[in-house]
Amino acid sequence: MKESAAGLAKLLTVFFLLVTIGASAFGQKKEKKQKEPPQPTVVKLTAAVPSLAALADTPESQTKGGLRITVTAETYQAKDSWTVETRPAQVSRWIPMIAPSPNAQYVERTQTPHLTIAPDRLVFHIHLNNQMSRVFRGSGIAVQFNVAGKIAPVDPSAYGDLANLIIPPRGEQEVSVLGPAISTIPAPCTVGVFFFDVVTNIDQAGNVTEKQNFEWYFSYQTQTTEKEFTVPRPEQTWITP
Repeated sequence: MKESAAGLAKLLTVFFLLVTIGASAFGQKKEKKQKEPPQPTVVKLTAAVPSLAALADTPESQTKGGLRITVTAETYQAKDSWTVETRPAQVSRWIPMIAPSPNAQYVERTQTPHLTIAPDRLVFHIHLNNQMSRVFRGSGIAVQFNVAGKIAPVDPSAYGDLANLIIPPRGEQEVSVLGPAISTIPAPCTVGVFFFDVVTNIDQAGNVTEKQNFEWYFSYQTQTTEKEFTVPRPEQTWITP
């Protein structure tokens, strides 16, 4: 009887041991099957930030016929922005959801980062000091840009403020002129800015007796900057149009 009881005890011990091992293995297998939730994506974006410096042969400030014009280039920066896109999504049958309103739509929303140059065009700030004894008028001035040895087309509206200037004697004023898009300019290169037919003298009757042309040259270079973005995972939600 003692031997039978001992044998039964051994069988029970082995049985419970097998059950324990099996349960442990099943639990581990179940844990392996469970997926970790999606993590945010980290991306790195780069942008070429331009800078312009006036060449020594054409200083920023120039005076001709009693008119002093100073041209300075804009300071550029890399700015980050995000675009949000939505697209229709299907409600999972495993997760019943109730629409907040009859016309609500279930969508997936994604966010995309961008690193861009601001401003996105050549910009020059023009300071004019009228040292003449008569009113200076910007009417008739033609502005031209030269990029890497080639004339860059510019819409006259890009320097409309300059053409509309009226500055009294001993007065001064500042405006800006816009050039071609930054994306069209190779680096490094030389950028030229030209003002043609600038009236610098008129007679007593108001007739133009003298016009001058001004020109400036700038060294154009870029420096690459990098920024890291943490992009959140796509989000599914209800929206109401």
